Order: sequence, then structure tokens, then C-alpha cells
Amino acid sequence: MNEEALCSSNRIIRSAVVEDADTLRDIFRRASLTVEGNRDLIVTHPEWLVWDDVMLPFVRVAVIDGRVVGFASARPVDDFLELEDLFTDPDWMRQGVASNLIEDIARRGMRVEVTANPHVIGFYESVGFVVSGVANTQGGPAPRMHLDVTLARP
Repeated sequence: MNEEALCSSNRIIRSAVVEDADTLRDIFRRASLTVEGNRDLIVTHPEWLVWDDVMLPFVRVAVIDGRVVGFASARPVDDFLELEDLFTDPDWMRQGVASNLIEDIARRGMRVEVTANPHVIGFYESVGFVVSGVANTQGGPAPRMHLDVTLARP
């Protein structure tokens, strides 16, 4: 295990590798379909269910018992990190996977920003993000949020 990994019992957070790509695409697709409020938009825009491999260098994966169960991608933009993806395998939702991934990203010590899916704003608020504006997206207006890492939970 590398020094950058975040461990919690049998849970490891590590950088993604090329061999993870198929699993990431599968988690992205299945997790996206669990948000009931998004289904109509996804039916209209099935291309939104395709995860872009170009993000692979920015991805951290959560692994439990050797299985990738979630991932987050955060790429540097100016003086902050833009959280592009945060997805948990539906079988592992509500078990702290996404929270662990946010903690891992916050450890980099940089402000984290995200254009949040309006249907999951409660999760982002629960891990310390605050609304800082509104972004216009292909799916309509969405909250723009940020996490002040000096206030992030340990």
C-alpha cells in the first residue's frame, strides 16, 4: 500500500490505475441511475452515462476487501481542486465511502469546489460543503459549493 492511501480497517483509498477503468465506468453508470430525480434527464441524455477516462489521473478509489466500491476525481484548477466525480457503488451507499473519499481529497490542504447535483446537496452539506453560488449546467441550474479544508473534519 502506498503512503498516500487512507486506511480504515479493511477500507483503503488509493490512486486509480488503468485496470480500474471498467469498474469506474460501471460504478458511474449504476450510481447515476440511483438518483430518482435524475432519471428523466438521463433518459433524454444517455451520453451522460459515459465516464471519461481522461479523468483517470485525478481519481482516488475506495477499496474494501480488494473491491473498488467508490471513487472521486478532483483536478487542480488555479488555487483549488474541482471535484468532478463522486460515486459509490449502489451496494455500498450510505456506508461512509463517499465521506471517506471527501476526507481523502481534503487532506491535500486545498479548497475543494463542486457543482453539486441538486438531489444530493444534503450529503455535501453533511461533510462540510457550503453553497457559494449557482452554476448553469446542461441539466439546469445547480448549486456551486465549496469546502474550506481548514474547517474539514479530521
